[in-house]
Amino acid sequence: MANVTQLKHLEHLEDEMLNYGVEGCMAAVSFLKELRNMLGQQESTGFMQTKWDGAPSVICGTDPASGMFFVGTKSVFAKTQPKLCFVDSQIDEWYEGDLAKKLKYSLKYFSQLGIDGVIQGDLLFTDDTIKRETINGEQLYTFRPNTITYGIPVDHDIGKKAGRAKIGVVFHTHYRGDDLPTMQAMAGAPIRSYSKISDVLLVENDTPMDRVGFSSQEMTKFSSYISKIERMCRICGPFLDELVTKTGTTGDAKFHIASYLKQFFNSEIKNARTIANVDEAMYDLLNFYGDKMEKELAKIKTVANRTKKCALVYNSQNYVVDNVYKFKAMLALYKELQAVKQMVIDKLDHLEEFRTYVQTEKGYKVTTPEGYVLHKDGSMIKFVNRLEFAYNNFTLQKQWR
Repeated sequence: MANVTQLKHLEHLEDEMLNYGVEGCMAAVSFLKELRNMLGQQESTGFMQTKWDGAPSVICGTDPASGMFFVGTKSVFAKTQPKLCFVDSQIDEWYEGDLAKKLKYSLKYFSQLGIDGVIQGDLLFTDDTIKRETINGEQLYTFRPNTITYGIPVDHDIGKKAGRAKIGVVFHTHYRGDDLPTMQAMAGAPIRSYSKISDVLLVENDTPMDRVGFSSQEMTKFSSYISKIERMCRICGPFLDELVTKTGTTGDAKFHIASYLKQFFNSEIKNARTIANVDEAMYDLLNFYGDKMEKELAKIKTVANRTKKCALVYNSQNYVVDNVYKFKAMLALYKELQAVKQMVIDKLDHLEEFRTYVQTEKGYKVTTPEGYVLHKDGSMIKFVNRLEFAYNNFTLQKQWR
């Protein structure tokens, strides 16, 4: 669980055991223990943020080299040819279409906020993408930056500000360091210190954990989950480490089943399935791997190379047979991590002030927020209801590109 340098990608809690083996699994346990302290209102250095489904992700602030205000995308961190935009003409040079327009809005309005340093946020709307609609009998300002459509009542304090704003954003990260390529991402942004201008709606995303309200029975259940997962991590640890060493996208590793575990779990989500029965999941995993290998082997032209790769697949299938109980233990551990994570998400979702929907052919369908990000000692992990949000993300066409 390395600290994040630039915030380009966050991992799911349950995937860390596939990324780092036993170390990732125990790090997930550590996050859960920190979360227990937060829920029990005990001493804790961790905190939770709401994860917004905004787009694009905008980096902006004061360039440490020139002292000038800039905007850009994640490419501002590139070691060669970083794309920092100080004026509109630079945006036109590097970007086009809707993205260029949004970056110009960002440059015009965020430069008025008095931002000290470098921050990152997700754009929520511009004045041409926010609408006033009636949904389920409620008057809302709505906007859809990506997959989720957000709504806020027009008479809510935030709604009134949204109605006046030219642009809306949630800033969630600030950076420390002397130059952009080596800056370190840190959670949060000091938005309350920025200039108050009606043209910009700054949405706060800190989650009030003191309002979650776990009962004593729920806290006991949560602690029981943690203890069980910790035991399972120790049991599965050596096998998890072994799977990590066999995972890869090139060479012989490309034909080992270990390289397809995360793809398998993502495939289950796309098909709106979760792990309910370990034996059935094991069967589905083998079928998924078999289908993948059939397609990979079909690409190979020479007989000699195909024979060699077929042998790798055969050896991998035998590897599963020899370790079937270890695979099932791994699947059971993954299932427990999903369950404890969902227990927390279900509580956090009730704290959100914004309405959340997905657009379907039949109109708006109520959905849950994208998820949450737990911060601990400079590291971050995301809590996302993957069966809900990730399924929508995989299957619904995105408005923003």
